[in-house]
Amino acid sequence: MMSSRREEGHDHLDAVAEIWDSLDIDDRAQLQQHVLRWVDRDCKEQINAGNYDATVSLDELYDRFHRVFIAATETLENGEAITVTYAFPAQHSNDIAGKLLFQRLIDELVERDVLHYVYDKQRVRSRVAEVTRYFALLRQRFADESDFEYAPSLTKMVKMDIQSRKKPKWGDDGIDLGDEVRDILSKIRTADPAAEFTAATDTGSWRTATKDALKLVYKLCKERELTGLAAFQGRSLDRLFRQAVTKEYSDTAHVITASTGGGKTEAFLFPIFAYTFTTNHTDVQVGGVDAVLSYPRKDLCNNQFERIIEYLYDVQQIIEDNDELPYDSLPVTVALQHGDAENTEIDCPVDGCDGRMGTQEMECEKDPAHSVDFARADKGATADIIVVTPDTLHRRLMDHRGSDQFWKHSSPPKFMVLDEVHVYTNQYGMHVANVMRRFQAAMQHVDTDQQPSLVASSATISNAEDFTSRIFGASEAVEICPRDEEIEEIGWEYLIFIKATDPREVQVPQGEAKYLPRREWDEEDFEETNVTNLSSMIQVAFAMYHTILKKNPDDGPVKNKILGFVDSIDSVKRLGDYIHDAETGRGVEGQELFTLRTPDAFLRDEDESGTNPDCPKHKFRSNAAEHERAVCEPLPPNHELNPCPVYEAGECWWTMTDDLDLEPMNVYLHKSGRTETPNGRPVHDDSWDLMVTTSALEVGFDHPGILGTFQYRAPMNIPGFVQRKGRGGRDPDDQPVSVVVLGSQPEDAFYFHHENLLSDPDDRYLRINLDEENQFVRTEHLVSAIFDYLNVTEPDSADEIYRRLDIEELDHKLAREQEEMQQWMRTAFPTVDEEVIVDVLENINQYVKQTQVPITPADLGDDMQMFWEAARIPPGTKESDLEGHLDDLKFKRRLFQEIADNNIDLQTNE
Repeated sequence: MMSSRREEGHDHLDAVAEIWDSLDIDDRAQLQQHVLRWVDRDCKEQINAGNYDATVSLDELYDRFHRVFIAATETLENGEAITVTYAFPAQHSNDIAGKLLFQRLIDELVERDVLHYVYDKQRVRSRVAEVTRYFALLRQRFADESDFEYAPSLTKMVKMDIQSRKKPKWGDDGIDLGDEVRDILSKIRTADPAAEFTAATDTGSWRTATKDALKLVYKLCKERELTGLAAFQGRSLDRLFRQAVTKEYSDTAHVITASTGGGKTEAFLFPIFAYTFTTNHTDVQVGGVDAVLSYPRKDLCNNQFERIIEYLYDVQQIIEDNDELPYDSLPVTVALQHGDAENTEIDCPVDGCDGRMGTQEMECEKDPAHSVDFARADKGATADIIVVTPDTLHRRLMDHRGSDQFWKHSSPPKFMVLDEVHVYTNQYGMHVANVMRRFQAAMQHVDTDQQPSLVASSATISNAEDFTSRIFGASEAVEICPRDEEIEEIGWEYLIFIKATDPREVQVPQGEAKYLPRREWDEEDFEETNVTNLSSMIQVAFAMYHTILKKNPDDGPVKNKILGFVDSIDSVKRLGDYIHDAETGRGVEGQELFTLRTPDAFLRDEDESGTNPDCPKHKFRSNAAEHERAVCEPLPPNHELNPCPVYEAGECWWTMTDDLDLEPMNVYLHKSGRTETPNGRPVHDDSWDLMVTTSALEVGFDHPGILGTFQYRAPMNIPGFVQRKGRGGRDPDDQPVSVVVLGSQPEDAFYFHHENLLSDPDDRYLRINLDEENQFVRTEHLVSAIFDYLNVTEPDSADEIYRRLDIEELDHKLAREQEEMQQWMRTAFPTVDEEVIVDVLENINQYVKQTQVPITPADLGDDMQMFWEAARIPPGTKESDLEGHLDDLKFKRRLFQEIADNNIDLQTNE
């Protein structure tokens, strides 16, 4: 009888292996994904109902598995059907084989550490549900003598949500780039060339140039294994490139929308590359800037500048290795333009090199042979592609650098791109909308026949076409986005919402005082602590890092980084400092706060004391089986079979067992374009585990090692939050975790009780409003437009006025060219009433007249001097003399205000 049972057991083991090996690899992955999702969803429902010890019965789970995958009496939510019975051996019934397969699936998920057995191994809990339990039971701990029972609770309530992650289909499921290129070229054969090509070359040559340009783009994509483009990227390449090189779609702006990480950048960057390869073709040679790429933050400019360099470096290698291409060298240059551009560092673009390059030298710090000669980063740099912020572009419109870069060529820039366009809200959006109108007026003046290609992009905007047409002032905008059938689900993401307890003062007994009534405590018997919302965020931050699942693959980046967001620069410093103190034990090794929760019973050897002072390790070790270090090693304690008051109170983080879990975090801070350690030391490496930042990194920061994000307090807006959580899990195989710690303010309570607005907002909450006609902002830009006019039409004169404050020259221009200025302003702002334009010019004239008043206060006795002369910084002034000159200028500015207000008598030479 025993022999028969043993043979049956071996038979079942063989059957499991046979079934598993017979299953298609994709089916294995799909089965695991669906079973895990069922567990996650059941745990979510229990957690949201207040049961933080959520579990799922294996019996109930198998019944669902059998109905869907074996008996096929139910379908999946998406209507998809997965057949698995093809893998079942003939000698076993579907019922037996199904149970064997189900058990193998559960064991695989447990082996991956995304699922845990609990209780008597007849129930399971997902890893994320286990971590959520820790958050729900979180207490404020200190490295002192206080017991955990007296530590103040930090969490009032917890909620959990799970959302699908989707991306456009590409690769084998996308479109073939070669087919797309052939289709584009066939359309170009019968099209008329764009104005700049008509002026530069004959019809035959420009078509050859477009063919060679697209061929080079194809080779770039092939080198990077990107020839299977997403369908929307193919449509974007078609529309944007044909708009650029022909007369088609001439009056249409475009907006590209797709999920975060969905390939938006390539959707506009590849057409721009193709255009620049065309304009720099040996048969064409159209001079000037080809594209201006505007990004709302300096960090995003740096990130995209680095990305462009990586692509162009590959193009450079392709050209060097292919003699048949009609390019002697890389035909494209790129420049970075913002206030800190010259002090930026980027990754070395050479494959396999982990060095960094400073943007001044563009030379790798690890290998000087790795250098880039097609990129620059200084205020006066011009290039085929210029990466810039809107504020810098605003200044370039008026200063000599912009004149040299944009307007001294026969052709103005072709592409004007606003990436992450959803950021342009409120007053900043009004400002950018006016900059766009002014830039287009200058482009039109340089070449009235050349039509610009206006492009916006965003992952979080629902009124894309309307907003794009308004911010550019375009008559029409067309959205390019993935269609429903072109999108696939790649997994899911977790969102955990934590409602912190209200701020309060708490007295925590120390030592023997815990046995005494509170009224008998002396001052030395307790520690008084303030429990704040920030206290919750600090403990959540390191609990999150030390307990969520990390990945350390053999052939890819380590997934162990967390990006934390706050909404003020001050909070970056405070939160970062506190987390750093908690992680370092304030400089004392062994007193890191996370170590107070280690599962010492099975984590430490018997001769080790451990770091969790409350762990009843001796109790759990004494009853352990031979293959276990402790009873609680294979599955967490439970109050029925192996009760542990420490685990039940949330003071044993049972999942904290990996080497990465047990190391203190490296905490970095990022603010105002600068990354630093908590002690203020600037850093440029990638050694951080947790980085605290502001909105500066909510767009465009695509680090492959980020597995989760957190948000402290209610976010400023919903689109911004969607972008922030999108920083985690850039790899399709990732399942990122986003934690939101909400405080005690009304907006925090609102979002906790309406968490769906953050986890799954509908289109109403992704509409971006824009008051592009705001009269106050518009008036400022009408004034700026006067200087735009001077800078484009007479740059030498404009330089004296703008940089040298030559008021006499400005007065001369206003008197002689007022009608031309009015026409310029009409072109830039066609919806503005004529009276407003006239009024602005009159006010400027009046201001100029006031600056020409000769002033010498009677008590100074100096020679006669006009105010503008007194305020002017003389040419050749040394930087060391500026401080004293500026102090004098401030005095004269106050004096001028007194004059303007008629509060001071003037001595004149009359």
